[in-house]
Amino acid sequence: MDHQPFEDWILDKSEIVKDEKDLLKQHILDCDQCHELKNAWDQVETLLVQTPMAAPVPGFSQRFAFRMQAKKAEIQRKQSIRTLIAVGIALFLITTLIVVLMIISYSTGELIVGAVSTFTGIVQRFINLRISIAQFFSTLPTYVIVLGWLILIVWGIILTPLWGFTVWKVSKQGVLQK
Repeated sequence: MDHQPFEDWILDKSEIVKDEKDLLKQHILDCDQCHELKNAWDQVETLLVQTPMAAPVPGFSQRFAFRMQAKKAEIQRKQSIRTLIAVGIALFLITTLIVVLMIISYSTGELIVGAVSTFTGIVQRFINLRISIAQFFSTLPTYVIVLGWLILIVWGIILTPLWGFTVWKVSKQGVLQK
């Protein structure tokens, strides 16, 4: 005899139609195996309903939350390391590719001349910028320079106590704990 649908109906408390209920009742009366299964399952359900909920050990919630937070921090740390390694490898490969392409495309002399030209160009631009700034300030009238220094000093006088107050206020708050 096929017990499968009857066992499903006994163990699953979903809605079954009236014909199936009648069929199940008749089968339980005729079949000892299904009758024992129904009685055993009814006892299990009764035990599950009557058994009180066990209380966790004191401090369980805090330990569990701490472990979860530590595990999350560890996962983030590992992910950061993996990302950093991947970016480093990508940069190394790109740099290697550029160097190889430069070596293939240009002769050693051309590379040395290009590097020296680039370096001297940067130094020359820096020198020109310094000269331009010095020339700009030397052509300014004296009162503009004095006025600029006065504005700078006034702003320093205003912002220094404000900065000190901000540092004091933040240090009084302390570190926020999550």
